[in-house]
Amino acid sequence: MLDIAQLLGRHARRIEALLEREVPRGGLPFIAEGVWYQFASGGKRLRPALCLLTCEALGGDPERALPFALATEILHNFLLIHDDIEDGDTMRRDQETLWKRLGVPNAINVGDFLIAKAYQLILGAPLPTEVNLKLARIFSNALERTVEGQALDINLRGSPEVTLETYHRVVQLKTAYYLALTWVGGAVAAGVRDEALEPLWELGRCLGPAFQIRDDIIDMTEGKGRGGEVGCDLREGKPSICFAYVLDRAAGTEAERSRLVEIVRRPREETTAADVAWAIGFYRSAGAMDFAQETARSLIDRACGVIETLPLDPEGKETFRAISRYIIDRSS
Repeated sequence: MLDIAQLLGRHARRIEALLEREVPRGGLPFIAEGVWYQFASGGKRLRPALCLLTCEALGGDPERALPFALATEILHNFLLIHDDIEDGDTMRRDQETLWKRLGVPNAINVGDFLIAKAYQLILGAPLPTEVNLKLARIFSNALERTVEGQALDINLRGSPEVTLETYHRVVQLKTAYYLALTWVGGAVAAGVRDEALEPLWELGRCLGPAFQIRDDIIDMTEGKGRGGEVGCDLREGKPSICFAYVLDRAAGTEAERSRLVEIVRRPREETTAADVAWAIGFYRSAGAMDFAQETARSLIDRACGVIETLPLDPEGKETFRAISRYIIDRSS
């Protein structure tokens, strides 16, 4: 079995080296410090590694895909910075979030700098101009879809009208394009024709939601590196798959569902540990947690079927299968 952590580490070092050249430590006043604080928060560099692995597996030169790979990691951090501000999260991966450390104005400014740097990297990559423009369009579309999903996520928080269909629409927009962008970009950099890209997008439509569902479960079982706090998403009223399941399937009693909606709609600072514990217990007894796990595994099964259609050799397909296992079995 492939050692995904080792593969990620190898490519992460290349990403770090390019970022060092683009944004030297101790460089731009009030910006470089924030960039490196954000990038030092312990992320596994999964997205850029996927970009480079895909390019290599499809016969391309990963060195030429390196700027786009870094752009995907920049996009990831750009979105995390904004997400932390929007949610009021003070901890991520067990360290203070950027806005908490430097203040909201500086955090927003660092995010603005990062997204500008991402486009500079894409358009200045050592690829034909038409390929760089194609990559910029793909990047822009993924960003637009992700923001659309975030708008739904923010404005449906605590809504008693959330259904499983609504949930799946939100996570498709928030995660599918955003994750698939990495390997689609790697394929484009390798010279893959447009008609061969659809299975790669479909893979994102499977793995992206599976990734988010696993994230929902981790939040309610082990926490997500936010100072040991469990149930952050509950406190923020996010429309998780468990919340959607309970409402859509009318699980439990009407009184229990009403209590759940009341807890989820409550302001974060007024949501107690007892509220969170009750809601998680209700999700378990109502079968929502089991449903979430089954749904994620079904998506992974679909993803494995899609992988078989990819224009990859057996080793390349095994790499993608290993990535799928890594996503569903991760614990943080």
